[in-house]
Amino acid sequence: MKIQNYLVGMCAALGLLLSSCEQDNENAVYGGSTMGVTFGFNSQSVSFPAEGYEGFDVEVMRAQADEAVTLPLSAVMLEQDAEGNTVQTPVPSTIQVPSSVSFAAGEKFTSFHVSVGDIESGVTYQLAVTMANEEYAPIDNISSKTISIYRDYTYSSIGMGMYVSSFFQGYGEVEVQKADQITWYKAIAPVEEGYDITFQVADDGRTVTVASQEIVSSYGQYGAVSVAGSGELENGVITVDLEFTVVLDGQVGTFGVFEEQLVLPEAMPTE
Repeated sequence: MKIQNYLVGMCAALGLLLSSCEQDNENAVYGGSTMGVTFGFNSQSVSFPAEGYEGFDVEVMRAQADEAVTLPLSAVMLEQDAEGNTVQTPVPSTIQVPSSVSFAAGEKFTSFHVSVGDIESGVTYQLAVTMANEEYAPIDNISSKTISIYRDYTYSSIGMGMYVSSFFQGYGEVEVQKADQITWYKAIAPVEEGYDITFQVADDGRTVTVASQEIVSSYGQYGAVSVAGSGELENGVITVDLEFTVVLDGQVGTFGVFEEQLVLPEAMPTE
């Protein structure tokens, strides 16, 4: 059962405080004597579900598009050694990067596809891709890009629990799932279908973290609402203090911090 009537009166009751938010600005590509080939950004994050994924695209752009051109690509993985230094290692067979990227004549934007296979769940892979394009690039181009690739854990249902929300002023029964590889819990769509909340329990079995994630697609006149925060797991009840935020006109707005609870199935009263 979803929490009902969560929009009633809330927009009037809660003040929205706006603070500045950094944005990535895609500046005009340099238009000198070269084609101006560049990545739009020097980093990218890709997150996959546990199943049903295949890969992702990486965009490349240029300023002068009269001629067709093919640029070689190279790739390595970035990892941390025992001393905490970043080292380069070969790309595993589960991640496939093409050897080149091509522009057709008249084409200012193109992309190449990175195929991702059976990578390990719960691990963030750092893939560094470089274009060998000195002949075609301006001095201020972005020729290397680091891509974070993450595959979610697999989850199994452990029964019905209770989600209690002070923000939405309601409560309701929810399906609770647990990760098969680690002690993470997921409340399935406590407020809206398709919007789950994941609670990450640390190795101490008590400390809980909620990484930033959307909880509803829209809220009154605002767009999607995200939550993030931390708390504790005690006697089968997860209690966290979550900040509820929205992005409005390029700025982050906060509704404040609210106490939210997930009662795990093991702590639910028996009839």
